[in-house]
Amino acid sequence: MERKHSWQHEIDFKCIFGIWPFRRTLEITPDCFVWCGEMIPLKKITRIRWGIDQKRGGILPRRVCVATFGTKDREFTIKTKQKDFYEHITDRYWKAVGRRLLSEMLSGLKEGRKYSFGDFAVTDGGITITDKPLLGRPEEKFYAFEELQWGIVNGSLCFAPLSMPQKLLAGASFLWVDNVCLLNVALGIMMHSKNKTRLSAVSGVI
Repeated sequence: MERKHSWQHEIDFKCIFGIWPFRRTLEITPDCFVWCGEMIPLKKITRIRWGIDQKRGGILPRRVCVATFGTKDREFTIKTKQKDFYEHITDRYWKAVGRRLLSEMLSGLKEGRKYSFGDFAVTDGGITITDKPLLGRPEEKFYAFEELQWGIVNGSLCFAPLSMPQKLLAGASFLWVDNVCLLNVALGIMMHSKNKTRLSAVSGVI
């Protein structure tokens, strides 16, 4: 019971954002997200993403913090210039639904499922990239995790071969591609685990 109350305290959240007359409200509870009075059960939320949208133009770039959550057919976005508010929201997103989505993804990978992230797909043992030459048919290439290195470059999770670290194989933007944050967390845990060949092996750690 104490653990349940602790989790509830971690995710309870309510905010009002936007400028009148376009103000919106978001409330997060142990059962649902409440967007402008509309209840969206946590179990129906299938995707999250966030990042910094840097608008160029003028003397100084304009940075907007973006945090999005969505169901299979709808998505809801908060934009703010306040970094501390943005960090508070994304922390609640992660605690309310991110951990559950990560656990579901790891279970799916263990069962043999494939998850797409922009221009590449992830399976339990590595990533698959579709090579599209100017001439000829597209060809899928698989790279095992032990053959790869990865990191964050300009707001994207990027992969390169260990043998050619300067060669970018694939990347996915945290701002625009759903659930990249989940993959990034799983990869980070795998890097510090004994089993560096299967993503599902980290399921016992989260």
